[in-house]
Amino acid sequence: MTTTYHSVSPTLFAAIATGRGGPEAIEALHAAQVSKHLMLIAHLLDSWPDAAAAAAATDLLERSRAAAPEAFRAIVGAPLVGAWSGIAVRALERGAAQRADFLHVNTLVVRAVAAAGLSASLPVPVNEGYVVLPGWGAAAADGAAVFDGAAVFDGAAVFDGAAVSDGPREAIAVVEGGRVRIDGVDVETRGWLPVRHLTGDGIDLELDDLHPYRHGHHVPPANRLSDEAVAAWQAGFAAAWRLLTSRAPERAAELRAGLRTLVPLQQTDRAARSATIRHAFGVFGLTLPPAPDEFAVTLVHEFQHSKLSALLDVVPLTDPDDDGRYFAPWRTDPRPLPGLVQGVYAFAGVADTWRALRGDDEAGSYAERQFAEARIQVDCGLIAIERSGALTADGEVLVAHLRRTVDEMLAEEIPLSTVRAAESTLDQTLSAWRARNGL
Repeated sequence: MTTTYHSVSPTLFAAIATGRGGPEAIEALHAAQVSKHLMLIAHLLDSWPDAAAAAAATDLLERSRAAAPEAFRAIVGAPLVGAWSGIAVRALERGAAQRADFLHVNTLVVRAVAAAGLSASLPVPVNEGYVVLPGWGAAAADGAAVFDGAAVFDGAAVFDGAAVSDGPREAIAVVEGGRVRIDGVDVETRGWLPVRHLTGDGIDLELDDLHPYRHGHHVPPANRLSDEAVAAWQAGFAAAWRLLTSRAPERAAELRAGLRTLVPLQQTDRAARSATIRHAFGVFGLTLPPAPDEFAVTLVHEFQHSKLSALLDVVPLTDPDDDGRYFAPWRTDPRPLPGLVQGVYAFAGVADTWRALRGDDEAGSYAERQFAEARIQVDCGLIAIERSGALTADGEVLVAHLRRTVDEMLAEEIPLSTVRAAESTLDQTLSAWRARNGL
């Protein structure tokens, strides 16, 4: 048997290497992610101690794929499938995988079977009294308390201060003619919590506060958001999206092509937070940014991480034996080379977006200061990468393209006082880095 591996054409690789990429490149990266998800799911099914359950899930997945291939691809290729499969496989390698980790595949089976118009009856896991159907919603399982609103899906089963029994650990999902019932009750008639969405011109994102495998960021995921909180997210996103479509249309086109889900995070302090999980393409976690320009830049920043992570699944960029530690101009801890490359690539997008937002009447002067800081941060980090001597041949190509992009930004005219302020900020960060690391 011949195995065919995903690759990125030189043209698309060069486009991604500039710090951009375009919709066609994003589609190529997503295609590789779908294949990765399928391989991880197959590995979990092969390793499932319940052989009969694994065989049933495998059969239903294959039949669903044959009956409705596009719907199947969308379900299996969803970003949080990458989160779950990555978490479950790592748990399996440690000997710590639980039945619920395996059983989660059946929630995907339910979605795929319903989309294909097939029939099935199979067990599904229960989380805090609810069965979560990824990308769709959560339904109260038989015996679980039903509340009008705020569910908690982080292990602390509390609704408005009242403790709630976990209910059964498993339920039975029955799919027939596109209709789904959990323990005999239609999912949308009893305790149904839908996945909410954020929308803008040509884009529709899931705002997922339900998925049981949505964790892994710097801070915990938010619990079920109130309707008022969702309205605030929608208003913030809509304003940010208008900025991107008007000022940075190429960035907006990439986000339309590849960003699918946002995971709201708990606001544990006053700081804005955002983070991308390495193995989940097209999703990231964040607290609600305080202003439209910050929201716009956060969307680009985290999607840059997503793009490079997806590229790294196809093309290695650094020598895995390199044990050097480097100065990243946006933090004071020493970074390994892969982390520095991630940061430089992400902040190249940040700098480019602030550059574009300088034309906005409200963001203009602030955007120029941010652009000045970000471009010299990227330049400083890129110099360290260029001098590392630990890039693969593809890594060298990527860095060469990034260098041209950064040099173009460095050539942009900015008032000297703004440049000097940015240089001073970089010097302060470097001093703090040296003090922290005894240098």
